[in-house]
Amino acid sequence: MKKKLDALLKFTLDGCFKQGLIKETPLPDYVIETPNNSDHGHFATNLPLKLAPSQKKQPREIASIIIEHLRDDNNILENAEVAGPGFINFRVSAKEWYHVLSDIIALNGDYGRNELGSGEKIMIEFVSSNPTGPVHLGHGRGAALGDTLCRIFSFCGYEVAREFYINDAGQQIRLLGESILCRFKQMRNPAYQLPEKGYQGEYVLDLAGRISEKNDLNNMPEEEAIRICAGKGKEIMLEEIKEDLALFRVTFDTWYSESDLFNSGLLRDALDTIRTKGQIYNKDGALWIKTSDFGDDKDRVIQKNDGQFTYFASDIAYHLEKQRRGFTKAINIWGADHHGYVPRMRAALLANGFPENWLSVILIQLVKLWQDDQEITMSKRAGSFVTLRELVDEVGVDAVRFVLLTKNHDSTLDIDVDLVKKKDRDNPVYYVQYAHARICSIFRKASSEGIILPEKPDDVLELLVLDEEMDLIRIMAGFPSLLQDICRALEPHRLTYYLTSLATSFHRYFNLGTKAPEHRIITRNRDVTLARLSLAEAIRIVIANGLDLLGVSAPEKM
Repeated sequence: MKKKLDALLKFTLDGCFKQGLIKETPLPDYVIETPNNSDHGHFATNLPLKLAPSQKKQPREIASIIIEHLRDDNNILENAEVAGPGFINFRVSAKEWYHVLSDIIALNGDYGRNELGSGEKIMIEFVSSNPTGPVHLGHGRGAALGDTLCRIFSFCGYEVAREFYINDAGQQIRLLGESILCRFKQMRNPAYQLPEKGYQGEYVLDLAGRISEKNDLNNMPEEEAIRICAGKGKEIMLEEIKEDLALFRVTFDTWYSESDLFNSGLLRDALDTIRTKGQIYNKDGALWIKTSDFGDDKDRVIQKNDGQFTYFASDIAYHLEKQRRGFTKAINIWGADHHGYVPRMRAALLANGFPENWLSVILIQLVKLWQDDQEITMSKRAGSFVTLRELVDEVGVDAVRFVLLTKNHDSTLDIDVDLVKKKDRDNPVYYVQYAHARICSIFRKASSEGIILPEKPDDVLELLVLDEEMDLIRIMAGFPSLLQDICRALEPHRLTYYLTSLATSFHRYFNLGTKAPEHRIITRNRDVTLARLSLAEAIRIVIANGLDLLGVSAPEKM
């Protein structure tokens, strides 16, 4: 609907320009939005306010000119009026809302699909946890966020690649090997000291047992034992990470190894590329990149004076490799502890001639888990954190995926285990899924009474006259533009808000029939029944499409 209004406004402005009513200027950035107060109409635009500086006219005068010359050839609007300092409020005609309802039913699973990203090839890199331990809840939040963004971007016409960057070339892998070997030695000598900052938790003991079954760790030099423990431990943990994420309905197109970046020579190739751009210099025996020229607070070392490359060097090379593979945009989902790393990464890319908006970084905040009013901070298996698998086993994949997206990524998320187990409106995922199941139940009842939804319900839709019915149609009309807004803002949590709002409105509408039989969906009036079933079917479609984009199931029975 916003798209139609936008086209109508542009068509009207073109006419006003040609008639000299408004001075022809480039179109400013304006918005068409839904007012918080329904008394202000179905939609509002700030276009007159944005045009005013170039017109030497008051915004209200510009608004009046636009309204007077509206080119509404298809009779989309019921009325339009000037509001406030120069807004235009629109009310859309009932027949236009009925067309929306027909479109939803006709498009079914494709409702909301669009070509916003046609021709765009984007890479979304997410999770990318070190293969040194299980997937924890913070990783799970990144997994739910990244996977949902991938689904929505694909639905909006983008060519999307999902990538997991395996951090397997640093000291943390050696520390894993040392920790595993220590746990092996503690089987015979409990007093054997764990290395400083060593990995803890039962999983390390489990790794020690599995690796020692096939490798005689007692009878080999310590360095060789550490190397074997590190390599085998990494392989086992990486497989577990893949299994946990697959259980969580998250898959990747590419698992890109940091060690391969080093071993393939791509890192040195990347440095040669940077050197040709004149952005590298030597100082104190080290190699530096001029990131301070591009917004960083200082230049950064990429190769130390002992010849070792820094993590920053490999990260730069990795992003150069992303662009080499033809991606027009990259999105990284990182933990909040990387906050200070973002400006230097952007600066390094700018130094290499990347477009300013090529890289977007989403920083996710912590997840806190609560049960019986107590925060759960420890896991028997992982030691210092609760694993994603533990929560999934406790409440299910659907609940975890949905609840991890109930807040914006820049806010700390508190998960109440007791709440997400409830089967009532306090549990958001249950309430949304129950709306879908309730509608399926209504259709089973209709089928038992020989009532079948017509293929083209247009003839009966005008019988939908209740305020609650029209409100539901208007909410559903906003679904396509919501998905586009999510792509632009990188805020998939807005979809959970939307579905919760739609489900709440539906349950409220359904409950009208408990007080007044004439307001039931299946009534004695067959045409009214068909109209309301059409509305219910459209609601079911939108909820099912939305849940699918969240990676959450839409059950037919609950």
